[in-house]
Order: sequence, then C-alpha cells, then structure tokens
Amino acid sequence: MAIFPKPTSYYEQGFRRSPALERATAPFRIRNTITGAGIVVFCLSVYAYSIMAVRQDDFSDIELPAHVIAQQKEAAAAKAAATAAKTGSSRSSPS
Repeated sequence: MAIFPKPTSYYEQGFRRSPALERATAPFRIRNTITGAGIVVFCLSVYAYSIMAVRQDDFSDIELPAHVIAQQKEAAAAKAAATAAKTGSSRSSPS
C-alpha cells in the first residue's frame, strides 16, 4: 500500500478536461451562462447610468478658482493668436 496515493483528477494529460468533468459540469452550463450574462448586463447598466447622470450635470454651481480662470483666458488668447497667425500667413497679399 502506498503512503501517498496517486491523486485523481478530472483533468487529463496536458490539462485537458476529461469526459467525466464534462458530464459533471453539463447540468450547470446554462445556469452559469445566464448568471454570467445577468452580471454583465447589470454592470453595463450601472456604467451607462453613471455616465448619463454625470453627462447631464453642468457643474454651473461650482465656482472656479481665479488662477484657473486666468489660465483659461491665456489659453484662449494664445489659441486666437495662433489662428490669426495661421490664417494671415496662408493668405497671399495682393500685389
């Protein structure tokens, strides 16, 4: 008698599923698939609801700090200057 008997497994060589394992898990496949699909649908619906809830908020009740407003004005002025320089240089002057 062996001290450590050979462990039995539902997996064959190369970790393939044995026919016994396929038969043992067959009754649960449909139920597990439905449960998995339900979890995925729930997660996607929570994600979609969260995105829609945030999208409709306009954040108008939150005041921006003065330095952020100054940065926005500087960025807008730089963008306007770049646009003016680009359109001014691309036009040919009449001679």
